[in-house]
Amino acid sequence: MPTDVSAFKDAYKTAIGANFPETVKITFGNQETELRKVPYDLRYGTNPHQPFAAYFPIGSPLCIGNLELLKGGKAGLSLTNLQDMSQALNVLKYFSKPACVAMKHLNPCGFKVTTNDETTAELYRLSRMCDERSHFGAVVGFNSFVDKQTAEEIMQSFVECVIAPHYSNEALEILKRNEGTRKLNNSIRVAKYDYDAFKNLPKFRRDNLSNGLWNIRTLADGTMTFEVPYLTQIEITGDFITDPMVQDSNGAHIAETIPTQQQLQDGLTAWYLNINVRSNGIVFVKNGQALSVGTGQQERIGAVEQAIQKARREKHSLEGSVMSSDAFFPSRDCIDAVAAEGVKAVVWPAGSIKDAEIIDAANEYGIALLATLERCFAHF
Repeated sequence: MPTDVSAFKDAYKTAIGANFPETVKITFGNQETELRKVPYDLRYGTNPHQPFAAYFPIGSPLCIGNLELLKGGKAGLSLTNLQDMSQALNVLKYFSKPACVAMKHLNPCGFKVTTNDETTAELYRLSRMCDERSHFGAVVGFNSFVDKQTAEEIMQSFVECVIAPHYSNEALEILKRNEGTRKLNNSIRVAKYDYDAFKNLPKFRRDNLSNGLWNIRTLADGTMTFEVPYLTQIEITGDFITDPMVQDSNGAHIAETIPTQQQLQDGLTAWYLNINVRSNGIVFVKNGQALSVGTGQQERIGAVEQAIQKARREKHSLEGSVMSSDAFFPSRDCIDAVAAEGVKAVVWPAGSIKDAEIIDAANEYGIALLATLERCFAHF
């Protein structure tokens, strides 16, 4: 007799009980922090059978801990929803101009920042175009106002969550349109965050972290690790090293191609995206738009090849684009691969024993090299 498994789909829309305290205290050396449960509804943890709770530091300015859940689906937010929302804000915090990012499994699968007075709806469309297949079920984040036209675009495909600092009344009506039905996006979750708190998220090495902000992770046996959040030293395009040089027994190897201002700006965008891509991570950007993202590969060339294949699948030309790599290139094969696609500039940390080979390959193809002298692995 066959076993009917059709009811399991309801688990994804059902909150499970979680017997966690209302407040917790963390003592770190001489510093004690009290945290309280978040004020919005939660569904389950990473998977539907895992109870979880989320806590925010009492008295701290917050953009995630005090989300206003304007539409919560049937049961609220899951841990994966919160993680993708958080990661969306980690991308958007680097951009003062209006921007849109799409997150999937903690990786960006789309991004566009304003470069030519695009509307918010256009930013969303261009972000979605990066990888429309992966966009299914994405968490979409904005650093600006969501209007009626943008809401209409969002409702054209399945989106799990939207997070933004402001919505028009018309936009909210559209985003709530299918609530309680079996139609597309009937369970979309809509959250509003505090923009002032968002602007104070740390992002550069000069930022003050005296508030005890840590990345806390647990290992298999309960061991806990504490890490200062990732902060970059690349704040402006002038922070890139555009004439990197390496010396070996054959003499000095110096990058010869001078990047254009557009390539520098796209390089900055690509680097900020790359900070939030699972290592090994590769990002292609042109005119402020992500064209493709390669994530989580065990070898660098594999991440490059994956991103190229995604671009081809979506029919995106990489001609004239900028590529960012979150770590050094072990050999020139990555440069050879992107040169064949017409890439004109590459952002990379440097640091390989074969950096001279990398510089020579870039010179051979007329590719500009932008060195950061910092790695941005996201090892999660």
